Amino acid sequence: DILFFWVARMVMCSLALTDKLPFTEVYLHAMVRDKYGRKMSKSLGNVVDPLEVINGYKLTDLLAKLDQGNLDPKEVAKAKDAQTKEFPGGIPECGSDALRFGLLAYTQQGRDVNLDIQRILSYRQFCNKLWQATRFALQKFPPGFRPEPLPCVIDATAPNGPTAVFDSLADAWILDRLHAACAAVDAHLKAYEIADAISAVYVFWYDDFCSTYLEATKPTLDPAMPVPESARRAARLTLYTCLHFGLRLLHPFMPFVTEELYQRVRLLAGLEHSSCMIAEFPDGQASAVWANAKVVARMETLRTVAAAIRAVRSEYLRGEHDRYAPEVFVSCGDADTAALLKAEVPTLGALARSSSQPPPASIAVLPPNCAPPKGCALVNASTDVAVFVLLAGVVDLGAEVARLEKEVTKVQGFKDKLVKSMASPNYAKAPANKRAEDATKLAGFDAQLATLADAIAQLK
Repeated sequence: DILFFWVARMVMCSLALTDKLPFTEVYLHAMVRDKYGRKMSKSLGNVVDPLEVINGYKLTDLLAKLDQGNLDPKEVAKAKDAQTKEFPGGIPECGSDALRFGLLAYTQQGRDVNLDIQRILSYRQFCNKLWQATRFALQKFPPGFRPEPLPCVIDATAPNGPTAVFDSLADAWILDRLHAACAAVDAHLKAYEIADAISAVYVFWYDDFCSTYLEATKPTLDPAMPVPESARRAARLTLYTCLHFGLRLLHPFMPFVTEELYQRVRLLAGLEHSSCMIAEFPDGQASAVWANAKVVARMETLRTVAAAIRAVRSEYLRGEHDRYAPEVFVSCGDADTAALLKAEVPTLGALARSSSQPPPASIAVLPPNCAPPKGCALVNASTDVAVFVLLAGVVDLGAEVARLEKEVTKVQGFKDKLVKSMASPNYAKAPANKRAEDATKLAGFDAQLATLADAIAQLK
């Protein structure tokens, strides 16, 4: 409530002393409350000191601090009970970068920020992932590495303007995602949409770079793999570009960890020391030639098929079979999709692995009208792509069929109940949105039953 007067005082003081306005725009953030939306109060025991979040604080120290205040003993007891319930293990050490990132991410809530320490802790884990991913990437560069222009050809005839064409689909895709992140962050910051800027840079680092690109390029960067040196060199240059752009993009939101990692990237490239703070901020204009919608669509197909393979493996190959590398067969109804999958089998295999599961033993794209072997688990990756994972000889197929038949009975029961409800004489009087919702549910049940029937037939 008094912020207006603080701003007014600064404006009047500046006008009186310099005859100039100190600023032309003022950005006010929301009030920070506890995770339940309550205003922070000593009597409630929900006051969070930022230094305690940064450095961590033991529960015993939190309770002792209440005794040092001047609260009524009854209020102290009430506050201690609240803090014990809220922080049974104390406040975990989150660091200043995670706290800053979390508070900025909360700005989309509106007038109030309901601060949850567990969410701040998740951003500390993001800092750790950033650190580990960058260190892993830096290990893939040979001694004496020096950055140079990315190996590409500029297509001046592309419908959306000049477009860079790369030999590697994964390299082209991550550079498109990097450009999209730079452009989005710049646009959101100019519009004061801080939370949206945070989301864009988070998605790039966590989903695009760490979860997809690093995994996709592991075979290329593995010195034991028979990969052309030109492809390995291109992957390293792309990796360097992602680190150099990505760290500068993230720096305003996480200055400490990005500064440390940025110096390591500069050291790798043989560049003199210079702070990330004064480096040019990537606004997306210089990287516009990386934008390529076709590449994004092709890579999304690979990611969808890889996700389907991982889903089957997590459902059937658990426990003692966790490290088993199965044979995978893919059936495509579209010739272009089949050609894409055949050309990108190494990338698909890299994306189909997980931290606990190795890549599949093999991935074969089936010719038209060719059936996969019996004993496969089936999952439809899309309307024209079906994935078959060979389980015969590894999994008890009889037990799996029995489990699926139970699932059929369960889904059929839901469908019968819904059909009976829709057949009621009074159903016509139901609201239109309710009837539309039921029609969608019925279609979903039919799709589930069809998928289960195909899966049972394939396992038998």
